[in-house]
Amino acid sequence: MALFAGLVEDVVNADSIVTTDFFVSQHMSVLRESGIIDFFILITSSGSTPVTCLIILLTAILCVLVRQPYIVIGLLISTIGSTAFTFANKMVFQRARPIDILLQEHTYSFPSGHATISIALYGFLAYMAIRFSQSFIHQVRILSLALLLCLLIGLSRIVLNEHYLSDVMGGFLVGTLWLTIAISMMEWLTARGKIDWRIVWSAPQRYMVWFSIIAGLIATFVYATIYQFPLLT
Repeated sequence: MALFAGLVEDVVNADSIVTTDFFVSQHMSVLRESGIIDFFILITSSGSTPVTCLIILLTAILCVLVRQPYIVIGLLISTIGSTAFTFANKMVFQRARPIDILLQEHTYSFPSGHATISIALYGFLAYMAIRFSQSFIHQVRILSLALLLCLLIGLSRIVLNEHYLSDVMGGFLVGTLWLTIAISMMEWLTARGKIDWRIVWSAPQRYMVWFSIIAGLIATFVYATIYQFPLLT
């Protein structure tokens, strides 16, 4: 929260971070015709509202199926809390998006909602997977993949010129704040015996996990190719 407040002060007072924002944005503009744009549209689609809502719904269903409904509390705290906080800050600061924006957006720029939800949602999913896993190697791999995905989503917002660098940094901080609150709640509920992470997964439950992963990937591809906002000419 202190880091976010300091970033807000720098943005409002147009300190050096704003100069850096404009510098980075101008250099991203030269990538408009690059082949990597399609890749980053796919990446940024994983942080879109339809895709994340689907993932939240599937995760909640999975928690009920494994008889751990209290986990849904942390999921909602992390995602809804961070989203509401981000939306409120957008309304307060009303920062315009970069001039050379590639995809049409209708909300303000600071902080980045995609960067926020990447940490709040995918970070919480990584936390769940790590807590359920009994293998240290698997836990390290899960954490590494989650960090990579979050960084790529944040980078996609900069490459596509949807946000300034400071917008993404602010989104990461907001997401981390609410993820920390959610994890703290989960650990408190675990200590009170409300959550059991050492469950034995049945075959149908494992199938549900893979179904959720595949459904999330398909939704991301569909959104990127059909429902994504059109490129500006």
